[in-house]
Amino acid sequence: MSITPFWLRLQRSLNKELPGKAVYLIDWKKSRTGKWLGPDNAPVALLLHHTAGAATESTDPKAAGNKKGANAGVIRYVQTHYPVPAANFTLDRDGTVYVHAAYPIWHAGLGTFRSKAPWNVLGVVNDLGNRYMLGVEIVSKGKKKDFTAAQKQSLVRLQEACGQAAGWPVEKRRAIVRHPRHKDWAPDRKIDILYEQAEVQKWMDTL
Repeated sequence: MSITPFWLRLQRSLNKELPGKAVYLIDWKKSRTGKWLGPDNAPVALLLHHTAGAATESTDPKAAGNKKGANAGVIRYVQTHYPVPAANFTLDRDGTVYVHAAYPIWHAGLGTFRSKAPWNVLGVVNDLGNRYMLGVEIVSKGKKKDFTAAQKQSLVRLQEACGQAAGWPVEKRRAIVRHPRHKDWAPDRKIDILYEQAEVQKWMDTL
């Protein structure tokens, strides 16, 4: 078990994998709802969400809605709308990763991985996803597959950083088991993200 606090391991990994692209928001180091319940008090996966709100669904990097700051309202909503942030990270359309929290917050809601391979091996207790999984909100209107190239690239680096900080086996850091979608956790009430796992895995393998 590492004696280095998780927030510091996460910061080091983010700075390594996303140099100049990680923005740390107020109180991001604060433990708000308790500790991680995964092995060695670390998270076991990164749960993928989309915001269902964005300045544009264009994937053109020159589009105004894909510039830094264009989605500030969305990021502020994730940070402040609830008593605790609604995700650990928000991935903006220009590839910037906003870090809301290093420790458990509210994002997963009720759900289960029971009898759902490959995630059933993670040991996540039913309805307690928040205490086991980091969550990233990917800025998207959520009406079609509109992630930008910058978002896909940063998501891969974020996945790698989370795996480094949490101590996931190197060969499994970017595997499907470590990046469930919200609809994999709660298929009866969630549709995000719209991409198939095979598409996400292609990014993980090639970007």
